[in-house]
This record gives sequence, structure tokens and C-alpha cells, in this order.
Amino acid sequence: MKSQEYTLNLKLNCEPRVAVRVVLPSDDKATIKSKREKQFINKKNCILTVDTGDRQFTITAYKNYCFDSASIPFGIGKGDTRLFVPALFHDIMCDNKKVVDYDRELSTEIFRQLLLICGVTKVKANTMAFFVNQYQKFMRGWKKK
Repeated sequence: MKSQEYTLNLKLNCEPRVAVRVVLPSDDKATIKSKREKQFINKKNCILTVDTGDRQFTITAYKNYCFDSASIPFGIGKGDTRLFVPALFHDIMCDNKKVVDYDRELSTEIFRQLLLICGVTKVKANTMAFFVNQYQKFMRGWKKK
């Protein structure tokens, strides 16, 4: 999957608080669409520090940042709460590629390691990371650095 090997040291300064965004009868069409596309909201500012040994990155999950969690079928685990933190930070990296110096493979490795830290099995984490990396590469226009 990756041409560069990363040894990462990840530190999270707090535990993000994720809530479900519920569609309300009073919501307008734009709000309903937004809530359906990005069903989750982070309710607490948290900072993830990533140290690669020669580079350090700070990724901030701001309060009220909305995201779609892991864009995968429920059978694979979309409803699995262990995916919230990895998906939150990965979505932030996808929305703002400069936070990881436009390094797609690094963003994938951060995602994979967060999955492992959050209790996802190694096989599942590696599989999810592989497909996330391929999706970014071919569908999101995020080419190799």
C-alpha cells in the first residue's frame, strides 16, 4: 500500500465527543441535506499530535465539525462507534490536506493506527486503510505527494 514506511507516535489531548445529527421537522431542505450527508458532529475541541520521527503534525478536531464517519457499508462497520475517532480525524485530513503536508499515505497510516488504537482488529484496520487509500487516490484526486 505504501512506498514509505512510517513509525508514528500519536497523542490525543482528549477524547472527542461525537453526537448524531438528527433531522428535525423544523429543519430546512439545506439543513436536512447537510445532516444526511454528514450524520455526526464533534462536540469538543481535541488535538491529535502526530510525530513521524522527522516531522510533527497537529490535527485539530474543532467543536461542531460535521463528518460522515466511515463511508463504508454497515456490514463492515459503519455503525461501529470504534470508527468515530479514526473517521473524524481522517475526514479532517481529507478536508484540509495541508495538515499532513498533502501526504495521502501518511493520512492513511494515521487512520490505520487510530483504528488499531480504538480496538479494531489488525485485519479489519489494514483492509479499511487499503480501501480508504485507494478511494482517495482514484476518486478524491488526492495523488501521491
